[in-house]
Amino acid sequence: MASIGHVALLVRYPVKSMAGEILPEASLAIPGLAGDRMYAFRSSSAPPGMRYLAGQERREMLRYMPGTDRNGVISVTAPSGETFAVDSPLLIENFRHYISERSDFRLVQSSTPQTDVRPLSLISLKTIEKLSTELGHPLDHRRFRSNIVLDLSNEAFAEDHLEGKRIQIGSEATLRVLERDPRCRFITYDPDSPHTEEPLFAIMKLLDKQHQGRAGVYARVETPGIVHSGDLVDLLEE
Repeated sequence: MASIGHVALLVRYPVKSMAGEILPEASLAIPGLAGDRMYAFRSSSAPPGMRYLAGQERREMLRYMPGTDRNGVISVTAPSGETFAVDSPLLIENFRHYISERSDFRLVQSSTPQTDVRPLSLISLKTIEKLSTELGHPLDHRRFRSNIVLDLSNEAFAEDHLEGKRIQIGSEATLRVLERDPRCRFITYDPDSPHTEEPLFAIMKLLDKQHQGRAGVYARVETPGIVHSGDLVDLLEE
């Protein structure tokens, strides 16, 4: 077992497509990070092939800030400054005002994370820094919506070389890194001002041209456990 870095950030997304919340610690279970994407909203405007929201709706949804209290109750602060329970009909009314008057929104709750592909996504700080340099534009980690941001001791894109391997985080949890993460248009949206800043399509062009359209990796949990920001990341021998 060899240490390859540590956890820089743990991020949970209580409501799919909304902003994330940074955690000091998190519980990793077989389905993924506890409390991640337990809620989602479906829209009547979502085109075929998109399960939840239309593209512009996803962009606007980033302006909503979920929060989880010590009892696990989720509330959402809207762009208006108002705070609603996640299951409040008033939140949906707020969507109609700030997102779309023509769409019908419906809350979907699940006992397991409503992820699109794999249970967990990871990316390293050096990869984000490298992409920022290549692009000539600073990139915030929030664009990549990863659950675990790693500070790895090797070069940028070192997480790519973990594909198929097992890592341990802290004293308990182990993960199997499955594949590189193919990126979608969501990363073009500015996390601070998605409604006013134009999408950064140059990042998609850069990834397609130089990195096979990928940044970061997907993983699954093999051994559940509690992980903390700052925990060591170890590469396990097979």
